[in-house]
Amino acid sequence: MTKTIERLSLIITQVAQLTPRIYRYQLRAASGAELPLITAGSHIAIPLTLKNGKQDFHHYSICSNPNQREFYEIAVLLEEDGGGGSQFIVDNFAVATVLECDMPGNNFQLHADASPAILIAGGIGIAPIISIAHTLALRGRRFQLHYAGRNKNDMAFVDELQKVFTRNLHIYATDENQRLDIMNVLADAPSNTLFYACGPQKMLADIETCARMLGIDKDRIQIEHFATEKSANDKAVVLELAHSNKLIKTTADQSLLTALRGAGVNVNFDCCVGDCGTCAVKIIEGEAEHRDHVLSDAQKTQGFICVCVSRAKGDKLVLAL
Repeated sequence: MTKTIERLSLIITQVAQLTPRIYRYQLRAASGAELPLITAGSHIAIPLTLKNGKQDFHHYSICSNPNQREFYEIAVLLEEDGGGGSQFIVDNFAVATVLECDMPGNNFQLHADASPAILIAGGIGIAPIISIAHTLALRGRRFQLHYAGRNKNDMAFVDELQKVFTRNLHIYATDENQRLDIMNVLADAPSNTLFYACGPQKMLADIETCARMLGIDKDRIQIEHFATEKSANDKAVVLELAHSNKLIKTTADQSLLTALRGAGVNVNFDCCVGDCGTCAVKIIEGEAEHRDHVLSDAQKTQGFICVCVSRAKGDKLVLAL
């Protein structure tokens, strides 16, 4: 599966440090034209260099108001080891830097009716959630925004949120002994409420568990993961491409998608965290270690694997590529 990749030339026009570890970058069209229209919760693929020296694209949520087209803004969390590319961004992205990005995409599908919504964010997971809040407010919809973090100094956009969404906002700072009780939030919601969430894996797992215990239909919950699952036991994998007669060796710290793209294979992809299924390809030989959040049991049985996050149980996979 291949695609023609469209590029969007953007120039950085503002850089701001929001917290000790979170930076906001404002991006405008390098041509000066209006930017492509986006929907609430969209993300964009940003080019960067990883700690191991490899070139890659990483996806960042567009946290600016999607109802204007003058600029996009992204928020970048400086990871503790910088291995995911955040250190490269902080060190190298400045005003006037030009970036050749992939076109924006979106895994959230915002409801169009008048049903109420509950938005839940943890840490940097506020990035896509804030744009959803802007759109719901513009439409006059009822919603609550629950935002949790370790302390307010590390939580981006707190001042802005308190000004714009005063009546909708609930903030929970762990150092102030404030705890987000997910079970109570879900249990108190009207029966037609839609839920949107982004945050740490444990928070998202708790939301899914509580929803299941309360009998909340999966279709009413949309979740976006901002990190991929990794294991210290990850090992190198050999990929054999049956249709193009290629052998590709991946390293233990490299996603299968990155290895494929590095070898010039134009695999479809979008979210890069296992949420959308765009990068799913079929395995002809070998067994997948599934880490995605989207493939059905039937699709897994049929041999599909999301190469952005999943790996192999053995040393080799033969793919229908």
